[in-house]
Amino acid sequence: MRIRSIPLLVFSLALILTGCGGTWVDDDRNFDRVFGVDKPTDVRIIHSYYWKSSHWSTEYRYFIALRASSKFVEGLTDARLMSPSVPDAAMVASCGDKPEWFLPRTLSDYEGWIPKSEDRYRVFRDKTDGTLFVCDQRL
Repeated sequence: MRIRSIPLLVFSLALILTGCGGTWVDDDRNFDRVFGVDKPTDVRIIHSYYWKSSHWSTEYRYFIALRASSKFVEGLTDARLMSPSVPDAAMVASCGDKPEWFLPRTLSDYEGWIPKSEDRYRVFRDKTDGTLFVCDQRL
């Protein structure tokens, strides 16, 4: 009887490990998926895209555009965590194929930051209207 339950156990475990993937476009929970916290009331999401592989390893890609208070922006771009960086094609390409709404202007219209840690996410801010764009991918 124990031997018969092994295939069911293996199948159940495989379903649990692979059942967590998906693609979410402009989903209310994308802020939490990206930042790992609930969205503050002073943040408004304009667009978002989040993809997570159903593979057992950690694979994801996200793009998010938002308007936020100066307090949120200062925390996200804090000099203790981030280094200013002139946006270029390589900085954008590190996040994968971007949606049309992500960084719609020329790159010179944005400020950029990269983490001082080994994290690969990128932060851009529109110099004109302050819109924040954040992206990352891990494949």
